[in-house]
Amino acid sequence: MINLITRIFELIGALLLLILLLPFFAIAVLIVQLDSSGPIIFHQKRVGKNGKVFTLHKLRTMRKDADGESPPHTQVDDQRFSAVCRLIRATGIDEVPQLWNIIKGDMGFIGPRPELLNIVETYSPNQKKILKFNPGLFGISQLALREGVNYRKKLKIENDYYPNRNVIKNFMIFFFTPVVLIDHTFGRILPFWKHRTEYTNTFWFKYLMPTNGNGFKAEISDNAANQPIESDKIHAHIVR
Repeated sequence: MINLITRIFELIGALLLLILLLPFFAIAVLIVQLDSSGPIIFHQKRVGKNGKVFTLHKLRTMRKDADGESPPHTQVDDQRFSAVCRLIRATGIDEVPQLWNIIKGDMGFIGPRPELLNIVETYSPNQKKILKFNPGLFGISQLALREGVNYRKKLKIENDYYPNRNVIKNFMIFFFTPVVLIDHTFGRILPFWKHRTEYTNTFWFKYLMPTNGNGFKAEISDNAANQPIESDKIHAHIVR
């Protein structure tokens, strides 16, 4: 019954958001096309719950000939995007096509960010535990890590949060998502506004990520966060 109610909520919510955001999405499409002509929608295979592969949809914001898979996450001041497209990404409007993924049942509203198959193949057995959960448009890592994402840090955060999540914490993610998007956008356009690449030192992140009895702390040590992420191994999987 809970799953049915959740599914109905996702369908209604996704349809309403599509209608509400369509005018803003249309403006973003026009800006991107004027900036760099090419396909409007970017399609990419991602791994969902239990390893199921699906096609994720996004507004294409990369330059026409840019490599969308290496690196797979947005880097700080990523040169694959023009300044105006980096601004569009900061607002999150490029994610609107993923509402169709929610309608189709590939994703939910709250869940871990789905990754490329080539990256999932590099996961350790412990990291693969995240595949037990339905991926989401919104989520703890999408909220806290905006640019220059560290894979181990992302997976550590997700694997701690999702087994221990509850309705209140999920609601907080919904609530703080527009707050973070606005703050991140202002950091792009206002010279006096601090531009933040992640939000792991915020009070709400520390509330969402308690120790939960497994030893994880909200503030991940710099040594753990900055360990190499086997980029050569990931790149080899991507280009083969």
